[in-house]
Amino acid sequence: MMLKNILRRVCGLGLIALCFSAPAAHAEKSAEAEVHLYLTRHGKTMLNVSDRVQGWSDAVLTPDGIAVAQDLGRGLKDTPFAAIYSSDSGRAMETARVVQQFSGQTQLPLQIDSRLREFNFGSYEADLNSTLWDDAARFDGLPMEAWLKQFTPKRFSNTVAAMDRQRGTTHGKTWPAEDYATISKRLIGGLTDIASQQARKGGGKVLVVSHGLAIAAVVDALAPGNNYPLHKPLANASITEVVYRGGRFEVLTFNELKYVKAGQAAAKGTP
Repeated sequence: MMLKNILRRVCGLGLIALCFSAPAAHAEKSAEAEVHLYLTRHGKTMLNVSDRVQGWSDAVLTPDGIAVAQDLGRGLKDTPFAAIYSSDSGRAMETARVVQQFSGQTQLPLQIDSRLREFNFGSYEADLNSTLWDDAARFDGLPMEAWLKQFTPKRFSNTVAAMDRQRGTTHGKTWPAEDYATISKRLIGGLTDIASQQARKGGGKVLVVSHGLAIAAVVDALAPGNNYPLHKPLANASITEVVYRGGRFEVLTFNELKYVKAGQAAAKGTP
């Protein structure tokens, strides 16, 4: 009888220990499931150099575009990624592959997601950027300087979509310009799927190669009321870091070039 009582007490203590250790184990698992997304803009392209609208239309990287992707790769050598994603635009995929090569992470499969594309500008695709921006300011009834001060990805995309409908020059022949609801739904939906899937795999760092306005729209959606200069083009190969924890996103950095600069220093052999 005494032995049975002792065993009961021991088992009871064991259960108590398990009850106290379970939350700790759960907390540790939650911490491991944190996901850091490194959102980067592709390298410079031929359409960037000619200052033309480049949304769903595409162009190859220039020599400078390849070089900055190489610098980013070198700068990310000490940043081990758990996964690498790219939009299905050629310039983004080319950038991703160069970064993989120069960061020494070619063992990871490059995963393609069309939801990471740039805005679609409809009939303005491949037109001069100056034409698009001048038309947008005029459509909103503002001089350029005032229009830029009020710029948001939401306002810009909705204006372009309205102008595209009004023009009607390519109606029924190609994809129409996207409004903000369409753009934000696909971008945030894509990033949520990427982050939640990686969280279930144990978390880690994920490189996501996308586009300038697309990344600005993500920041605008995830951090409303932010003070980031979203009206200015993001630097090619810049990093915007976003953390995903507990089902929520938080923007940590925006348009950061420290990795590119580190890669440039490494190429020169300077500390």
